[in-house]
Order: sequence, then C-alpha cells, then structure tokens
Amino acid sequence: MKRTLAALLVSVFAFGAVAPAHAINDKRHPNEKRFSNVQPLERIVRSRSAAIQSAGEVPGATMLLLQALRWRGRTARQLGLPTKLWCADFMNFVLRRAGGKGTRSRAARSFLQYGKRLKEPRVGAIAILYRRGPNNGHVGVVRGTDGRGNPIIVSGNHGHAVRQSVYSKRRVLAYVMPPQYVLDDMAAAARAAAAAAVDAAVTDQ
Repeated sequence: MKRTLAALLVSVFAFGAVAPAHAINDKRHPNEKRFSNVQPLERIVRSRSAAIQSAGEVPGATMLLLQALRWRGRTARQLGLPTKLWCADFMNFVLRRAGGKGTRSRAARSFLQYGKRLKEPRVGAIAILYRRGPNNGHVGVVRGTDGRGNPIIVSGNHGHAVRQSVYSKRRVLAYVMPPQYVLDDMAAAARAAAAAAVDAAVTDQ
C-alpha cells in the first residue's frame, strides 16, 4: 500500500506543481467548474517499475520548472551563489539540481546559444530577456503566460531573490529548450529520484 501511495504522489506532484499560471477569469458557477471533468489527471501507478517509468516520462523541461519553483523566496546567499547579477548563476544551479548541465557562464545571454530556439513561450522553456547594455540580460524559466502573451517567469535576482513575475513579451530575446541530451539526463535523474522514493516507502513498512 505504501509503495502504491508513494508512486502516486510522485506522479501527481509532478503534474500539479507545473500547471501553467494564467490571468484569465473563469466566471462559471463554482460547482460547474469543479465537476466539469471527473476524469483522473494521472493514471494510477501500481508497481515500483511503473512508478520509475512514469517519472522518466515527465518532460525534462517540466523538471526544470519544478526545481526553479522549489527555491522561490530564497536569496543568492541562501543558495550559495554570487550576490550580484546572479540570474544566470541561478539558471545553471537549477539545471544542475534537475540533473542536467548548463552553460557554465555567469552571462544571461550565454543561454541564447543553448539548446533549441522556440517560436513562442512553452512551460519549462528558458527565457532570455533584454536588459540595457550590449552584454546585459536576464534569464529564467517559463511557467506560463498572462493571457496577453507576456511570459510568467521564475528567475533569480528578481528583487534580490528567486521570484515569479510577469515580464513584457517585448523584452524577450529568445525562448530556448535545453538540448536533448540535457533533457535525457534530467529524465534519468527523475527516474532515480522516483526509485529512491519508492524504496524509502517500502523500507518504512
């Protein structure tokens, strides 16, 4: 029973924590909204191997967003990062924690040459933003949009902490998805974490 519960929690947490943020008002009756869809959001995982496989199927970019959200409110000092101009440091930190490799550069614009460029924002993508100066910029992870196409981004060094905020789409230099080998590494890390969580639950029986 504990094994099934732990596996289910892994799947549900991964889905629920990354639901896109938006600013569109829904004026339906509360009960209509609540019961409009009774289909389960995730299939129920019934074995250790299925739980591990399910975790590996979560897109790597989703794991990137989960990691970024995990550190909201933290300062550079609390994360062990440089205390000035540290948005790229945080982006590389998040990639490492998710099991991937970043640019190893302190420049936000280093991510312009990282991975595959996208034509529009996507949940879990990396957004590189304009900041005045030839080599200046800002970088973070896309969580969603505000309904007008402006990206909602989780980033470091926003108000001296990790924060989520809406940025003007006019400031976006590019959206990029991490390289495939990085996504594969993050999926492997997700499987390993799922295996450890299930094993821990079994040990506690």
